[in-house]
Amino acid sequence: MKRFEKLGGLLLVLAGLVLLLSRLPLATALEFIVDERYEVMKAFLCNKGFVLYRDIWNDQPPVHTMLLAECFRLWGPSILTARVLASAFGLLLFTAVYELIRRRTSTWCAVISCFLLLASPFVLSLNASVMLEVPAIGTALLSALLLFKRSEKRTWGWLIASGLVMGVALQIKLTAAVVAPAIAAEIAFRQQGNTKQDWQPVVVRNMFFWGIPLLIVFLAIGFTWGKGSLALSLKSHLTDEPSSLPFTVVPRDYPIQWNLFLRHIECVLAAAVGLAWAIRQRRWSEVSFPTVLLATLLFIHGLHRPWWNYYYLHFAVPLAWLSGWAIYKALKDAIGFIQKHGFALSSLATWKALALCILTAAVLARSEGRLEFSVKQLQDSPKINASPLLAKMRRYAPATHWVCAQDVMYPFHAQLKVPPELAVIMAKRFWSGQISALQIINVCRRYKPEQVLLPNGQIAKEWDDFLTPGYQLVYADREFVLYVGKEVLK
Repeated sequence: MKRFEKLGGLLLVLAGLVLLLSRLPLATALEFIVDERYEVMKAFLCNKGFVLYRDIWNDQPPVHTMLLAECFRLWGPSILTARVLASAFGLLLFTAVYELIRRRTSTWCAVISCFLLLASPFVLSLNASVMLEVPAIGTALLSALLLFKRSEKRTWGWLIASGLVMGVALQIKLTAAVVAPAIAAEIAFRQQGNTKQDWQPVVVRNMFFWGIPLLIVFLAIGFTWGKGSLALSLKSHLTDEPSSLPFTVVPRDYPIQWNLFLRHIECVLAAAVGLAWAIRQRRWSEVSFPTVLLATLLFIHGLHRPWWNYYYLHFAVPLAWLSGWAIYKALKDAIGFIQKHGFALSSLATWKALALCILTAAVLARSEGRLEFSVKQLQDSPKINASPLLAKMRRYAPATHWVCAQDVMYPFHAQLKVPPELAVIMAKRFWSGQISALQIINVCRRYKPEQVLLPNGQIAKEWDDFLTPGYQLVYADREFVLYVGKEVLK
């Protein structure tokens, strides 16, 4: 019966996530989040035989791109294939969160926390989008789950496996490192409470057996798939210099947006109550992992630049855990009050129970409303077949070998290649001095693309000099202009 309860709770969580994802236009939405375009185009070009870091500029680790390229090889390079892979990583994230909380508290605490996580800002869209954040954090939390299993069975295999998985997580995206301090604290806290001998040397030894497999996997991937990635990544992430047009901003212009927490205020307050409640009741062991994770995130994101809103996923995990714990305790205590004292309006215990239930209902209702809004917003995303720009690109696709475009999602949907050097054109590449508008034009001169897709606005003289002799404007809207080679139009 107990095993059925554990499995039933997980199935409930995963079934709810699958149901919501099935209601989203995974196969038909043009784009959920802007950075999807870079991930699909990198994998698309890898599937066409181009090599990461040698041919394709990429400042991120290689694992996700290589995995997506293999999925494209097996099932075709479609946006549905990419988003099904993204959804699979979403299931991994929620499985890891559920199991971590269940093992530390209870099944119902895990179910409540997973609902609050799903209803957190950006979380549903990230679970449906071809992005790196959910795969990286989900894999890092899987590493933590393996460590939790080790604390139960006390075997070295779980510790080593946890390190191996964390190495993979870091090669998906380096932001997975935000989970590492919580894992290190877990190793220290568990050992401190489970041995009568000096615990410090044992902790150091355990960290060694966790860290060495991590390092081996990280370096092995880095020297094979990721050859050449480190230099590009360090330069793009550590350089903070004024850049040329069109990106005159620098990383320090993107601090953390603290007002995002106001959109999640019910869980922020519930998490604070849960943390204080756990400390007062001396149940620190149940909330130590999310607390250390939250403290790490406040420190890192308070200092690190740039901040992108999808980083809020990092905060959503510990906030959902702590607020879920508070709600679970409130409901449990409310039921306990009623069972012990009965339901009588003259009883103080009854009013305490009612107050706890009302506060819990307010948190859950606000979260449900935000989740409903997120579903509707994703359902209303622009559709692929409703795009006149994409229709125009597809019209000339048979005679097109290359497309020059900053928004590479349109060439991907048209199944057209962009020059691999231009697969990723983002702000950090400009402010790190790794590309300029003139260099983009020079790449286009070398490849002689049959289609050129540009943002609609005043076209620089250099672009005008490139386009005037051999291209003709065939489409324009408020966002884009499309030029097609005159040879194609004949």
